[in-house]
Amino acid sequence: MSDIQIISFVAASLLIIIVPGVDFALVTRQTVRYGRRAGFVVLAGLFVAALVHASFATAGLSALLVSSPTLYTVLRVAGALYLLYLGGTILWATRPRRAVPAAQPVPVGAGGAGPDPETGPASVPEAPAADEPHVARRSFVMGVTSQLLNVKVVVFYVSFVPQFVRPGDGAAARTAVLAATFIGLAVLWWACYIMLIDRLQPWLTRPSVLLVIERLTGLILIVLAIRIALSR
Repeated sequence: MSDIQIISFVAASLLIIIVPGVDFALVTRQTVRYGRRAGFVVLAGLFVAALVHASFATAGLSALLVSSPTLYTVLRVAGALYLLYLGGTILWATRPRRAVPAAQPVPVGAGGAGPDPETGPASVPEAPAADEPHVARRSFVMGVTSQLLNVKVVVFYVSFVPQFVRPGDGAAARTAVLAATFIGLAVLWWACYIMLIDRLQPWLTRPSVLLVIERLTGLILIVLAIRIALSR
């Protein structure tokens, strides 16, 4: 592989990595809401899933999956449903709640009931501490599942990486090296992004800003789910 091909591969990989998608939405949301530890846990999930995809592509299994209409459709629908679930769950958590007023003492002899609860503004549920085990588990599962069920990742390894690999002996090894290079670039990019978000967290965690981020994340995931479901 020539130096020009290596530079071309790295440049194209970086462009693919920085384009916002499911990983961008999840890493941003978890980092803002729970802190950089949760962001790195999502990244760990993405990394594990990427290793699985790279292994399948090196072994030629990804090509078999893409060539099978039934398997490809099952993976596409499963991925769309999972994103729809995530997006719907996040949006549901930001729905307006009915504020229950504190109990007021009722004077002796006073008739009638207390004031009716009024519909309060939408609020973001209080975030648990970032080091709680269930937050880490959920963040990791988000990363792994969303990446494993992402058909676009499968297509990437089948269509993009082989463009830089000459057929013949050693093709599998070269594919593995390029896949590892891509994963390494992605991990480096997301690590830097998580640290940047962490620096901005005091501003991003303001209730009004956080509410916007939560709702945007939910909407983005739902839109991506619909796009994946309708894609062919």
